[in-house]
Amino acid sequence: MTMEHLQLRITNIRQETAESKTFFVEEINKRNIEYRAGQFLTLLVTLHNKEIRRSYSISSTPGVDNNFFFTIKRIENGELSRYLFDQLKVKDIVTSLPPSGRFTIEKAESQVAVFIAAGSGITPVFSLIKHLLHHFPKTQVLLIYQSHSEKDSIFRNELLQLEKTFAGTFSLKEIFSQPADHKKPSQRLNNNLLEKILLENLHTSFVKFYLCGPESFMRMAEFTLKVMKYSQELIKRENFFATAPPPPFMADKTPHKVTINYHHKKYHIEVAYPNNMLEVGLKHHIQLPYSCRGGRCSTCTARCTTGSVKMTINDVLTPKDLADGLILTCVSYPETDVEITFNPAGVEENIITEK
Repeated sequence: MTMEHLQLRITNIRQETAESKTFFVEEINKRNIEYRAGQFLTLLVTLHNKEIRRSYSISSTPGVDNNFFFTIKRIENGELSRYLFDQLKVKDIVTSLPPSGRFTIEKAESQVAVFIAAGSGITPVFSLIKHLLHHFPKTQVLLIYQSHSEKDSIFRNELLQLEKTFAGTFSLKEIFSQPADHKKPSQRLNNNLLEKILLENLHTSFVKFYLCGPESFMRMAEFTLKVMKYSQELIKRENFFATAPPPPFMADKTPHKVTINYHHKKYHIEVAYPNNMLEVGLKHHIQLPYSCRGGRCSTCTARCTTGSVKMTINDVLTPKDLADGLILTCVSYPETDVEITFNPAGVEENIITEK
C-alpha cells in the first residue's frame, strides 16, 4: 500500500437518518490512522470503468472516539453517494486518500466557538464540537443547527446527550422547517433569526464562527455576520461542493516550466495557459493528491518555493498560509517559471502508525 492510498475495511454501518449512514472502518492491517477533528476522507471508487473521487467528512474525533468513522448522506442525483449508501456492506474494503482538510481547530482560538450548520453540514461540526468539549473545556460552544425535522437531524441524540453532559459549556439551538412536534415553530434560519439568536446568546466579542452547509446557507450566515461587524478572520467555512472555475485572465500566456517535488522525486513539466498545474501534472501521470478540483478542499495544497502563480479562487487558505507560499494547485496558473513542493514542512501530512 502506498502512502497516498489507504485500504479501509468496513466494520460496522449505523443508520443515522433515512438518508444518512455512518461507516465505521479500520485500516486493513489494523494500524492507526492519524487525523484531526474536522477533516475528511477522499474515497476513490471505480464505476463504469471510470475513477470517481468524492470527499466525506470524518465524524469521529481523535482522542475521544475509540473508532474511526465517517458519515455519508445519500444525494438523489449523487452518483457515488447513491452507490456507497446502497451497496456498501460490512467487510467491504474501500480505497481512500489519507485524511486531509483545513476545517480544523488546533488551539483555543476564542472564548466562544459558534457553529452554524445545516443538514449533513453537521458531520465535520460534530467532530469539532467533541474535540472542543473534551480538549478545551474553557471554550463555550454554541451550535445553531437547521434540519427538516427531528428525524432528519443527524446525530441528534448524541448532540442532546452532549448538551446534558456538558451543561453550562455546550448549548444547542435546533431549528426545524417541518417539526414533528407541533408545539415547536416551523422555521428556517435566515438573516433575522440568526442575528436574534446571536444577540441573545453572545456576551463577548472574543468569538469565532464555523460554517458548514449548502452554499446559499453559508452565504446567508456569512453576510449576516459581516453586517453584525464580525471580520472575515473570525469566520471559517467548510465547502462540500465545488465546480472548477474558469482560468483567470492573464496578460502573459507564455508556457512556463514547473518543477514539482513530490515524495522524494523531482518532476519537470511545462504548463501552458489555460491549463492549471494540477491537470498538467496528472496528464504526465504524476500521481498528485487531489479531490474537488475546484479550489475548495485543500487536498492539492503545495508550497511555491520559487516564482509566482495566480489562483482563480481560494476559500480555504488563510492569509498566513498565502504568506508562507501555500497554493491550491488545482486553480493555480504559473506567471513565471516555478518550483513547488507537496507535503512541505508546515503542510499537514498524515502518517499511519502501528498500534
